[in-house]
Amino acid sequence: MKKLILTGIAILTLSNAFGQDKNTIYMEGMGSAILYSANYERLLTDKLSVRLGFSSLPFESVETNETVTFTIIPIIGNYLIGSGNHKLVASGGVLQVSASADAAEGEYDLDLGMIPTAGVGYRYQRAAGGFFFNASVGITPIPAWPGFAFGWTF
Repeated sequence: MKKLILTGIAILTLSNAFGQDKNTIYMEGMGSAILYSANYERLLTDKLSVRLGFSSLPFESVETNETVTFTIIPIIGNYLIGSGNHKLVASGGVLQVSASADAAEGEYDLDLGMIPTAGVGYRYQRAAGGFFFNASVGITPIPAWPGFAFGWTF
């Protein structure tokens, strides 16, 4: 998982050499990380962007008092269709999923692997920066799963 995160950081860092200087930070409700995710997205060209996100979901058993935390890291590429502030977005990538448990027997860490993800949606994003909005629907891993994102482009 460390290699995957380092690869994502390298891609986002090296993208300075390939185009516009447009960064977006946003929160997504539902969407690719199931319940929520905090995201950083980098516009590489007018039509391509890459996204790296983070989500952590703790669950506690009432009966055993054990806690399991799922961590989901969306690593996604987006293809933007259209011009101006309103665009259609086709996205695809992977979700790196891991789980950690704090049980009576000790602590456990499990790498659950990468799950493919894809979706389509609508995006409002001004070329000059400012308010960002995205509404999407997933094709995988959960068909027809909606997502809504609000953030800021700078």
